[in-house]
Amino acid sequence: MPNAPHACRVGARVPRARARAQPSPFPFALLAALLLCPVACASNPRPEVFRAMREALAQLDDFGALLLEAGLPADTLPTGPELTPQDATRLRVSFGLYPSTARTFGPRLVADALLREVLAGGAPVMRSALSVRLLRYQHLRVMGPDGFLSAALTGTPAQCVGPVEVRNGALLAGDFEVGGFYSPDGNGGWVRVVFRPAGERSP
Repeated sequence: MPNAPHACRVGARVPRARARAQPSPFPFALLAALLLCPVACASNPRPEVFRAMREALAQLDDFGALLLEAGLPADTLPTGPELTPQDATRLRVSFGLYPSTARTFGPRLVADALLREVLAGGAPVMRSALSVRLLRYQHLRVMGPDGFLSAALTGTPAQCVGPVEVRNGALLAGDFEVGGFYSPDGNGGWVRVVFRPAGERSP
């Protein structure tokens, strides 16, 4: 019977074990550095350049989200639980620094209306109250200068009306006036919504 391939044979020379190479300390040093890096990095302070943005987004409410949709950078948003007339003036000036787009047109109209209410009242208004006030716009559409009816709070296009033209001294797309707010009439059409001046509204 032939010997098994791996059977130990009498007189067979046993090969000498080769000397094991000593491991290089470099991989272990590299591994230690990688493991310690997160701890060292975590101890470093966060960049101050993003501090205003972090604070604004940490306190983001519906009114703050509206300002973002209106095209304002996060680090320009007001902080604190209330909005003063001075804050309202600063935000309206900021709108002039950031050009409006088709997407920001509607949210900017809504935000500007709310800011004018704060100015008309002449006193600070709680941010929570502003977040409630903007709810009256949540189902409305605004006619934009691009010929689209878009969601008033987000600027999302809802319907293409057609080209915009000047007729009878007004900027119109079809029968819709640019900058006007419109609500569904329940029959597949739209009805114009006109809000009273800010000074006549109850807070």
